[in-house]
Amino acid sequence: MSDTIIYEQPLNERIRTLLRLESLFVNIQDTLNEPSPAGSHATLERLEEILTLTDRSELKKDLMKELERNYMTLAALKERSGVNHQQLDDFLNKLKQLGQELDAERGKPGQEVRNSEFLKGFRQRLGTPGGLSDIDFPHYHFWLNLPVEQRVASLTEWISCFDTIRDAVSLVLDMIRRSATPSTVIATNGFYQHSLDKDTPYQLIRITLPVDSPYYVEISGGRHRFSARMMIPNLNERPAQATEDVSFLLTTCIL
Repeated sequence: MSDTIIYEQPLNERIRTLLRLESLFVNIQDTLNEPSPAGSHATLERLEEILTLTDRSELKKDLMKELERNYMTLAALKERSGVNHQQLDDFLNKLKQLGQELDAERGKPGQEVRNSEFLKGFRQRLGTPGGLSDIDFPHYHFWLNLPVEQRVASLTEWISCFDTIRDAVSLVLDMIRRSATPSTVIATNGFYQHSLDKDTPYQLIRITLPVDSPYYVEISGGRHRFSARMMIPNLNERPAQATEDVSFLLTTCIL
């Protein structure tokens, strides 16, 4: 278990979508091999969310542009001394390969899954309270009562349709996160504000606190500035802002 907890704030909608997809890809692995019908249901719910997020036609184009932009940025490092050229070439080849795989996919990501009549029925009924009950969707009731091996096999096949998207999302976000070094700053009376250079393509704000910190962070902002509030958790009443100075690690990712 990590001794820190990281809070992130995207500075544009493209990165926000990638972060949401990353979260779903991570979470879906937590429930994929769960033997209970409830675990299979939770996995299908996350798959439906992935389908919804990848339904936007520009997503694949945005990812390809990000991969190409990062390729050009890293390719320029070849001229610098002290660079490990073998590692750099391996990474550039990975970027190029993912871009080619995305370009080769026809239609929307996961088109095979979108064509499944069973999954179409699941998606249509998911938003209706009780719409997935055995009286409304007996086919789903039958599937949930299959042996766990068969359910997991079906889920694994459906999720694998998004392998290229998942790998591209993971690589792009990893590069963004590695693009800056964290620095220690102070939230005075639990509040911190930071101005951003409008000519610098900031992508992501990351705030790191010890995992045992008594505070969580609320981050808000956009291209020109952002603010962070250290909040005292309260499950019964409205959380309050901290009144003491709080030290934290700040990373402003630019790539």
